[in-house]
Amino acid sequence: MPLDQMEIARKLAHFYSINPPDLSVITNINKRHFRLLLPNGRFFKLKDTIRSARDLQDWLVKLAPLDVYYSTSTYLNPTGVASRPKKSTDYWGPGNVVLGHDIAFDIDRRPLSLFNLERARKDALSLHALVTGLGCPLKYIAFSGSKGFHLVFQDPEMEIEPDYRVREKALIRRRKALVEEVERAGIAVDAAVTTDTRRIIRLPGTVNSKTGLCCQVISLEELHRPVSSWMEGIARLDGSKPIPRFKMGPLRRARPKAKRPRAEEGAEIGYTTFLSSSVLGTKGRHAVLISLPKAGQARTMSLLRMVQEEYDLTDIYLFELPGSYQAICLKTVQRNRYQKILDFIRSPSAHQLRRYDRVSLRMGPLVDSSLRMLEPPAQFITFLECPSEARERNFVSRGHINFLKKHGMAPLDYPSVHGSEEFQLVDAEIRL
Repeated sequence: MPLDQMEIARKLAHFYSINPPDLSVITNINKRHFRLLLPNGRFFKLKDTIRSARDLQDWLVKLAPLDVYYSTSTYLNPTGVASRPKKSTDYWGPGNVVLGHDIAFDIDRRPLSLFNLERARKDALSLHALVTGLGCPLKYIAFSGSKGFHLVFQDPEMEIEPDYRVREKALIRRRKALVEEVERAGIAVDAAVTTDTRRIIRLPGTVNSKTGLCCQVISLEELHRPVSSWMEGIARLDGSKPIPRFKMGPLRRARPKAKRPRAEEGAEIGYTTFLSSSVLGTKGRHAVLISLPKAGQARTMSLLRMVQEEYDLTDIYLFELPGSYQAICLKTVQRNRYQKILDFIRSPSAHQLRRYDRVSLRMGPLVDSSLRMLEPPAQFITFLECPSEARERNFVSRGHINFLKKHGMAPLDYPSVHGSEEFQLVDAEIRL
C-alpha cells in the first residue's frame, strides 16, 4: 500500500476507534445490508449480521474503509443480498426478498461550497415540508459530509402483499410517484436514491472520503439555521480542508455596469452562478453561448439573426439580465469556430474565450454575503427560430438541452444530439 494510502488508513482507523458509527436513527439494523469502500478502491460486502454499533465499529477499525454505506431496504437475509433477478420466474433466494424500504432522498448542489450548501439546505427544508405534509414521518436528517443532505422518512403504507415480487414492484411505483411530485414542486433530488429499492446510502457517523468530514445527523432546528452556524461542530479527520465559500475567485473583469440595489453595509462581493459553454462528454466542443450588452431588443435580435445565418446556427434562446442579454444556441462547435462567431458579433464573451478557453454566461441571481438578492436570475424573453434544415444537419448539446428543460423551457426536438446529459455550472464572486 502506498504511503499516502497507509496514512489515510491510519487516520480512519483512529477515527473509528473513538467514534462509533451512528445507528441510533436506523430501524431494523439486523435486516440491513452494509457495504464498505476499501482503500484499494474495491467494495466489501459485510457477511456478518450487524446488531449494534459495536459490531460495525470493530469492522471499521479493522478495515479502515474510505466510505461506509447501508441499504435503504430491509431484507429477509441481508447478508445474502445480490442483484435483482432479471426475470420474475428466476430463483430470487432469501437475500433478495425485500421486507420494507425507507423513503430516502439525497439532495446535492454542485460544486462543493458553503454557498451551494445553503441552497441545498433550503431545498431540504422545502422537501421536509412537502413529504411530511403527505403523511410520511421523518426518521432523520443528515449532512452528507460533502455537497448536501440526506432526508430519510418512514413509509406510512404498511405492506400486506404476501408475494415479495409484487410487493417490491408496488414499492417502486409509489417511490416514482413521490419523486414526480417532488420534482413538480421544483425540488432537485437524485431520483435513483429514492426509487431504487436496492440502493445504498452513506451511513451517519462515518467519514466522507471526498472531504474528510463526517456524514452527521442534524436536527430540524439546525436545518433551519445557516450552514455556517453549525459546520464547525461536524466531526472530521485530522487535516481535512475547510469547505470553500465559493468555487472560483473574484471575476474582476466581469464588473456589472448596470445599477443595482446596494449590498448590505460592508459587503463588497456579490455571488452568482454561471453556465459554461463546455459540452461535457465531447472533445473540446462548445455550445454557442453569447453575452451582449443592452442596446435595445430589436437591435440585439437583428445581430443574432445575422450571426445565425452567417454561421448556420440552430435556434437561439434569449434571456435578459438588468445589464445584458444572454443568448444560448444549442449547436456545438470547436473552439476556433466559436471564436470566429464571437468576434463576428463583437460579443464581450470573445475576450473571455481567448483567456479561459470557455465562455460562462451569468444565469443565476446575484446575491450578497447574506444571500439577499441584489438582481434576479436571467429571465427568458424570446426565441429566435432557425430554418428546419439547420436543425436537421447540426449537432446540439444534450447537456444544454437539459439545462433549458430544468429551467422550465421546452426546447424543440433535435435529431442529432451528443455529449453528456450534465451541464457545467460555475459559482463565482463578482466585485460590486
